[in-house]
Amino acid sequence: MGILGVVSGVLSTLRSARTVAQWKHVSEVSSSSKTASVLAVVPARDEEATLPSLLSGLVGQPGVRVVVVDDASGDATAAVARSCGAEVISSSGPAEGWAGKTHAMHLGVQSAQDEEWLLFVDADVTCAPDLVGRLVASAGELGADLVSSSGRGEGVAWWFLLPAFNTLVFEGSPPDGRGATALAVGHCVLVRRSVFEAAGGWPALAETHADDVGLATLIRDAGGVVRFVDAMGLLTTSGIDTFGDCWRSLRKSIQPSMREMFGPWGRVLLVIAGLLHLAYGLIPVLKWRSPWSWLAWFAQAVSHREFVRRVGAPQVSAVLAPLSWATIGVFLLDCALRPGAKWKDRRVG
Repeated sequence: MGILGVVSGVLSTLRSARTVAQWKHVSEVSSSSKTASVLAVVPARDEEATLPSLLSGLVGQPGVRVVVVDDASGDATAAVARSCGAEVISSSGPAEGWAGKTHAMHLGVQSAQDEEWLLFVDADVTCAPDLVGRLVASAGELGADLVSSSGRGEGVAWWFLLPAFNTLVFEGSPPDGRGATALAVGHCVLVRRSVFEAAGGWPALAETHADDVGLATLIRDAGGVVRFVDAMGLLTTSGIDTFGDCWRSLRKSIQPSMREMFGPWGRVLLVIAGLLHLAYGLIPVLKWRSPWSWLAWFAQAVSHREFVRRVGAPQVSAVLAPLSWATIGVFLLDCALRPGAKWKDRRVG
């Protein structure tokens, strides 16, 4: 166990240092605002409860036309959207060969007129009244064709599960754009329409369930400039506040993404990753008397704190970082050993 403690301390230090360094590539959203013509597309399936909060802040922003795509909802999604001032496109569900969300967003884009920008926003977010203008200004300042930000939320998932998951995201899709995939978060993605169309748009990503990273990577590989910005002070989400909702949300992204990228080997890689991360989190706890374990614990807490302070979660939660990593290990094993992820009553994994 001695060598395991040394490996744990060194690996945790190097890994956390890289995560903290990656955050330095995340620019703050612009403090200025710029008006531009923007089509905001909101894919919505059974979202009558969440739409009023989103649309009250989004409808009426300068230059923004809002279209809600009612994706075969069984509730009053369409009526609520219209009552809040949005246009509505009705869909009976995804066409053959399409994932549900990408198909809904594709339908929304087809309603575009002469807008310069496309904004894709999840139905369960709320936004500040100057969000869109500041994102457009950020794109101009950064020379970007696509800018994206995650929101912030409340609940145990934000200070326990998501900090470790953030490190995994940065390792697979670093915010400097130099990874195998480029980073975007589906909460809020603004993309220049001309670049989006030249890259192939949603038809090029029809079957993907990792639509955010998929779009960012598509734009980057087509020569566009992609930037992830910190607009979390302007954007909140309620969709993953509970631990269970967060678990299911992450699972419906990870399972199909691994299948799309690695085929049948995806489950094998998830098992290996799950066991390694279970050990990564448990070794500092089980060998707590070793100075190397103290180093590992401290290093993991540093990167944990970097995330929670940005999302407004309790920074004291950083002390639980090793347990967060062990839970991520269990999560990855769950993704591997329990296939069949579902979201909004549709199978996605």
